[in-house]
Amino acid sequence: MKLAITRAVAAAVLFTHTASAAVIPDWITANNSPPPTDSAFIALSLEKVNSIRTRYSAPPLQWSAEIAEVALRKSNGCILDHSGIYGENAYAFRFGVPETKPDFPAQVRSAFDAWVAEDERTAYLAGDLFGGGHFTQTVWKSSRLMGCAFSTVRCKNTKDQEWWFYCDFDPAGNVIGDYERNVST
Repeated sequence: MKLAITRAVAAAVLFTHTASAAVIPDWITANNSPPPTDSAFIALSLEKVNSIRTRYSAPPLQWSAEIAEVALRKSNGCILDHSGIYGENAYAFRFGVPETKPDFPAQVRSAFDAWVAEDERTAYLAGDLFGGGHFTQTVWKSSRLMGCAFSTVRCKNTKDQEWWFYCDFDPAGNVIGDYERNVST
């Protein structure tokens, strides 16, 4: 099944809160990922993460272009790369048909939903971060800045086309001994 997003649907989905006509970013209709500098991408990412953080009594995050550039370098590496000074969440998704255009806004939402789904695991782990680190980083109260990026090219594996999405956070979360102060479950 081939997915397609028309300009009208994209406008309705991404710009439902604006009364004026909006310019549809090229990444909505082209077969490429949104740049980490795109205002619609930034707004969607911040809206999603901050709605989650509100549920867990964490303050809203602000966007950092510098951190987004770090996330872009990691996502373009096409591998899981938990290194560096920032807290990191990674998400990969695949499409079997090379011509299929990913629904990037849906993938932003899916990534955050997947990370927050780890909440159920952290509830019974009582502070043990094993298996719930994406969730705890997403809602870590001490984190103040975030930058996210998709890989700008399709990463190739053996049979599918793969894309990577990274979000990095500053200061980093998942600090041993600080769980109770930073995560409300």
